Amino acid sequence: MRRTALTMLIATLVGVSTGCGILGPEEPAPDGGASSGAPAPTTPSEDSEPSDGVVPVDTAWAGTQLHLAVHPIETDGDHAVLRYDITATPDDPSGSPMWSTLALSFGGLGNSVTDGRGVRLFDTGAGLVHPVAQTDDGGPAATIERGDGDGATLTGTGTAVFAAPEGDTADVLFPRFGAALDVPVIDAGESFADAADLVGGVDDAETRRLRAFTRSYDEESSTSAEEDRVTVTLASDVLFDPDEHTLSKKARAVVDRAATSITNQADSGDVHVVGHTDDVDSDAYNQQLSERRAASVADRLEAALGHEYTITEEGRGESEPVAEGTSTEARAANRRVEIEFQGHLVVEHDAGGLPETDAPTVDNGPVTMTSLGGEYAVEVTSMVRRPGAIVGTLTAERTSGDSTDPAWFLPANNKVVGDRKFGTAAEASGAHNLALLGASERVLPFDYEARGVIEDFPLRRLLGSEEIPTLDTGRSTRITVVWPDTGQDTVTVDAPDRFRITGIPVTEGTGD
Repeated sequence: MRRTALTMLIATLVGVSTGCGILGPEEPAPDGGASSGAPAPTTPSEDSEPSDGVVPVDTAWAGTQLHLAVHPIETDGDHAVLRYDITATPDDPSGSPMWSTLALSFGGLGNSVTDGRGVRLFDTGAGLVHPVAQTDDGGPAATIERGDGDGATLTGTGTAVFAAPEGDTADVLFPRFGAALDVPVIDAGESFADAADLVGGVDDAETRRLRAFTRSYDEESSTSAEEDRVTVTLASDVLFDPDEHTLSKKARAVVDRAATSITNQADSGDVHVVGHTDDVDSDAYNQQLSERRAASVADRLEAALGHEYTITEEGRGESEPVAEGTSTEARAANRRVEIEFQGHLVVEHDAGGLPETDAPTVDNGPVTMTSLGGEYAVEVTSMVRRPGAIVGTLTAERTSGDSTDPAWFLPANNKVVGDRKFGTAAEASGAHNLALLGASERVLPFDYEARGVIEDFPLRRLLGSEEIPTLDTGRSTRITVVWPDTGQDTVTVDAPDRFRITGIPVTEGTGD
């Protein structure tokens, strides 16, 4: 069976927050972007990239032809400045989108507390994430300035500051508008210092790490990898009866499969087992139960792994929930046993069949899916391999229906991603459960820890489209997602209960 090690990649992130630094006439904002489309990531060809290093992105958005000219990223070694020119030409000038609507789509729905939504740089060879820098007053260090245009055309320039990337190039992800790959990173020029004044000063530029995440088809386990730490999570409801800590015959088989995963992925012989409970019952009772359950799993692992591994265990009771709230789904996610070790995530992809689905399925073509509010046509536009990652683009158009359908793309979010700490609003309208399918697990998009907004409960961000807009009939949107590289020449994209597209070829990106 072939296996592919998933190398952690690094993304530098630049965010432009709603209403921040947008210049020009004040106009009313859209009502949630119901008629806004978003474009696909664009991989520039060699003959389309200007000689001065400016990388173009051309898309259609809300009845408008949009051109972005992404300039080389300047760095002084500590901070970096991204500049990009915007040209928007409406198909029908009388229906031209308002400038504030365009700027809002670059900014998204975030704010400075949650790192801001917006432009993101990612260097897939480094494994680090740089959220948007903060200004002296705590806002995002980013701005969009409106240009003069020619009446029928809107123009502008975006500027954002972030922590300096490590490589000679970086990829740039624009919310709703696509991706520019292989943007050069160059030494700071004469106007570099002016950028800090333009965005309102720079106080803090953080660095984060990306996390890879997979979930088994039987939903008995999930695996995450962040830097060189791998965590295999086993659902307590699979392992134990309520209030019990004795492993059943089925549970022993689940732990034995986890032991096989450890031998395939571990770089060292130290394995640590941690038991967790939900918040039902007292703190003291839950602490003792978590300790007993961790010990049971550790004993089974020790028998399965042999003397080459050192097994330790502890219980943490209800103190470290992974899902918000007290719902049945949240409490089920919080009841778990985690197995931690140093290593690398491995995806097996050449054996076993895909899980069955009742969702519409096509081979490398457009698929028609039905949601509560109407019908949608979904198609994969591109799959581009970058170091340690695959950047995917989908186009979705609403073909029928009149009612508001805000969660049309994500029907099974609680079941699939409810324990990944994205937050309720993001989980209801993003691409968090859009997966590539391996031999025995779903490979979910990269994520990373954001600036927390809830004490003792750090939220996470998705490297991709975090808010899929509601659509009017006849309108379309583009969806961009960055997954860990599965090593496959062709991939299957799956949205549970919605659609599946098989046999999608993966092309090699530039600059690998």
